[in-house]
Amino acid sequence: MYDIGIVGAGPAGATLARLLTDRFRVLLLNSGRQKCCGGLLNLPRQSALAKLGLAPPKHVLVDPQPLAVTIMDWDNNLVRSYARQYLNMDRAAFDRWLLSLVPQTVDVRNNAVYQKSEAGTEGLTLHFNENDEPKTAQVRYLVGADGAFSAVRREFFPNVSTPKRYIAVQHWFERDAISVAPNFGVDVWNDYTGIFDSALTDFYMWTIPKNGQLIVGGAFPLRTNVSATMNTVVEKLASLGFRLGSPVKREAGQIFRPLRQSSFCFGDARTILVGEASGLISPVTAEGFSSAFASAVALSEAFRPTGFDAALYRRLLRHWQWKLWLRKHKIPLMFNPFLRKCVMLSGIKALCR
Repeated sequence: MYDIGIVGAGPAGATLARLLTDRFRVLLLNSGRQKCCGGLLNLPRQSALAKLGLAPPKHVLVDPQPLAVTIMDWDNNLVRSYARQYLNMDRAAFDRWLLSLVPQTVDVRNNAVYQKSEAGTEGLTLHFNENDEPKTAQVRYLVGADGAFSAVRREFFPNVSTPKRYIAVQHWFERDAISVAPNFGVDVWNDYTGIFDSALTDFYMWTIPKNGQLIVGGAFPLRTNVSATMNTVVEKLASLGFRLGSPVKREAGQIFRPLRQSSFCFGDARTILVGEASGLISPVTAEGFSSAFASAVALSEAFRPTGFDAALYRRLLRHWQWKLWLRKHKIPLMFNPFLRKCVMLSGIKALCR
């Protein structure tokens, strides 16, 4: 019998497992699936890591380290650059590094895909496939740290309002296959670029350079024909003098965008949600690193020797819940074409924070 079973070994799950091991017997299910993520940490997210006494090692960093974000507003034909400092990472290497910090006292099951749970008198029976073989485990508490398309959330809390869901898509291109006209006006090989076009999405798109490759991606509402939309993005870039070759890699995944208080869900007395599975992700930028770490810390503190204190967990996350919900009031400034134009022309420097 395990005290705690954690589904998902991303930043939230791996951090929680590391923080719990001196007090509990922990099972960590790592599916091994790579998250579709730009892999940028700005200064606040770097601070969130620093509070845990951590700093990404050199081997997870990639070139370049962007010092600016450039906004391409296709609705208003505007381009503006804003000074920012990012850590540019290999996201898969970052996740592996966080997982390597989990002590050996944690039972880590790799290539383990969660299926379902059954309630018992003392806890839950977890069913999962490990290397395609069916397995079971007994746990007293179950933690869903398995992201936006959380199997745990869907199984245990199907009636809780789900945050608005998007498909994040990224295509990777080799530098040698890309040509950029001299008058393009954006340094795509050194800066992070945010692209806004209300005809394509009510969220945003991006380009990110990584070790001689370039990511071109975007977040699109569920049920969007993402293949056709990405083709439109590539065609638009070509019309502006930025021509891409054929992608060498494609990746996609769901992300949340919490726009209502009712879409946050932290679980109950036996089944708990953490990180993006609970809805803790920025509705403005889709950044989830800092809230993943914060919620993992809060949950570790809510596990007391006498058991799990659900009220304490909610109380510790109340600040983050309101902080993320209040950020939605910044949405018009970024995603309404007229208001965004006013902000960009005004010279305000906080558009994309």
